[in-house]
Amino acid sequence: MAKTLVVGATGHLGQEIVNACRNAGHDVHALIRPATRGDAAKMQPLQAARATIHEGDLADYDSLLKACLAVDNVVSVIGSFQIGDEGPLINAVKDAGVARFIPSDFGLDPAAAGPGASALFDAKVAVQTSIKASGIPYTFVHANAFFSYWVFSLGDLSKLGGALPPAEVNVYGTGHVKGAFASVTDIATVTVRALNDPGMVNKEVRITANTMTQTELIDTWQKISGKMVPRVAVSAADLEGIIASATAPDQQMTRIGTELHRSMWIRGDAVKRAGVALEATEVYPDIAIQTVEAGLARLL
Repeated sequence: MAKTLVVGATGHLGQEIVNACRNAGHDVHALIRPATRGDAAKMQPLQAARATIHEGDLADYDSLLKACLAVDNVVSVIGSFQIGDEGPLINAVKDAGVARFIPSDFGLDPAAAGPGASALFDAKVAVQTSIKASGIPYTFVHANAFFSYWVFSLGDLSKLGGALPPAEVNVYGTGHVKGAFASVTDIATVTVRALNDPGMVNKEVRITANTMTQTELIDTWQKISGKMVPRVAVSAADLEGIIASATAPDQQMTRIGTELHRSMWIRGDAVKRAGVALEATEVYPDIAIQTVEAGLARLL
């Protein structure tokens, strides 16, 4: 039975990774902050999965090494804004001699966007470069846009934090550039399948089974729900202006969110064939990927 450590196990995707590992017969280990032990809601799914708990923090190399020495594989599912903090974890994975490492690279393949397109993508590239240079056996999973963020917001991340799907939505650019989307359950399923696949050592996989323009996404929700959604046009020039002006430290979230909208809806980076990533549905044709329509129907 493979022992797999999940870093970020109590998070949105982390919980699904824990379930997928358990369903695949793994002995699940979870790295959590000490304060999380007292949070019954966060601990309950880990207890249900009979996970072995390790207390630690990304900034505490010794705690990371101790946890990594106890397992065969490590899957990092930390939040996007923590990706640049994975250095100590990479060192611990290397020093522990872990058999496979999947970093928190979920989202768009940065090879499709190219350097300088987004600070978030550039941070991912830095992590990938560090992993490759270290000689750690890896698999990178590029899941593109999560249903829970992009589909449920109808392609408008500025609406996150409010009621979803939103009553009104910004439409970026022409509205006719395709994006690619996947549910967190399917992302977890593909990730653990790749983790168990010896043929995916030092390989990359991407999920682009669902492609749809923002206009098609909004139209699909209107058809399913019977609700009309007013639309506000946001041009490519508008996005460039926001990016250029969002230079202060407290504007980082605004800048990155705008860069993501530009990448998805202006440049069409999610559906570009770039880099070396294999297509998940071609490598694992037996995995039935949930459709956007089915995902939206769950919101009724």
